[in-house]
Amino acid sequence: MPTTLALLCPQEDARHLGAVLAVANRDLVVVTATDAAQLERAVAGAERVDRIVAFRTNSIVPADLLLRVPGPSYNFHPGPPGYPGRHPFAFALYDGAAQYGVTAHEMTERVDAGAIVGALSFALPDRPDADWLIDRTYTALVHLFVMLAPQLARTGEPLPRTNLIWDQSRRCTRKALDALRDLPPDIGGEEMERRIRALRSVRHGGIRPHLTLHGRRFVLDED
Repeated sequence: MPTTLALLCPQEDARHLGAVLAVANRDLVVVTATDAAQLERAVAGAERVDRIVAFRTNSIVPADLLLRVPGPSYNFHPGPPGYPGRHPFAFALYDGAAQYGVTAHEMTERVDAGAIVGALSFALPDRPDADWLIDRTYTALVHLFVMLAPQLARTGEPLPRTNLIWDQSRRCTRKALDALRDLPPDIGGEEMERRIRALRSVRHGGIRPHLTLHGRRFVLDED
C-alpha cells in the first residue's frame, strides 16, 4: 500500500511542494489542506496518513491529530530557533537582529518546541525592510523544504535530529506583540521608530501601534 503524507500549507504553495515530494518519492500520495479543519477532514478521509508536514501556516495541528500518525510530523517555521512562536519577523526587526533564518522541527503539543531537524540562516542588512525580510524568509523556507524533501518523502523513517535548540526565553506571543503595539505617552522617537518598523511586518493583519491618552485610543496610520 502506498504511503500518504498530509501537507498543511497555503493553497498557492500546495502544487509546488507536492511536486517536490513527488520527485523524491513517486509512490507517495500527498493530500493537501489549507487549515486545521481541512487537515482533520483529509486525515479522516484517508485510509492511512503516515506523516503530516506543515509549511508556512498559522494553523496549529491538534495534539490528538499528531497522535493519529505513526511517526513524527514536521513543521517549517518562518524564523530561526531564537524566535519561536507567532510573528517572529516583528521581534527580529525590533531587536535589530543581525541574523535571521528558518527552522524545520518535529511537531509537538507545544508550538515551536519540538526537536529541530534542519535550519538555514542568513545575514540581515542594517534596518531591513519588513517586506524584504518576509520575501527572503519565504525563499529560505522553500530552500530548506527542498533540502529535506527526500527525507520527508520517506515516511517510514524519522528525520535525524540536530543539536540546535529553541530559545524559549524569547517566545513570540500575541501578548508580547500587543506590548509592542501599546505606545507609552512618554515614548522617545528612537523607540517609536523601532516599534513602527517591527510592526510593519504584521500590518496586513490590522496590527498597528496605538497610544492611549486620557481614556482615548489613537491608532497610528502610516498610509
